Amino acid sequence: MTKATRYFLLTFRAAGRSVAVEDFGADETAATDAYSRLEREVGDHGEVEVVLVGADSIETVRKTHSHYFSANEDVLASVEKNLLVATP
Repeated sequence: MTKATRYFLLTFRAAGRSVAVEDFGADETAATDAYSRLEREVGDHGEVEVVLVGADSIETVRKTHSHYFSANEDVLASVEKNLLVATP
């Protein structure tokens, strides 16, 4: 049995290399409505990308759309490394 499709709305902001994720669960209508609204708000602003993805989990989205998450993971890895170095 396959997992149900969940809908994730990704908003990537190039300026801060940040990504926001909104999880709509299986509610495709709410996800597409939010996507359409956000696309209208953002318009042709080249610094912001809005992507609606259907997948079985956020882990799958992180793998299939890793280019949106890699900057955040690099920052987290750096923080973890510095924490390990600073911890007696």
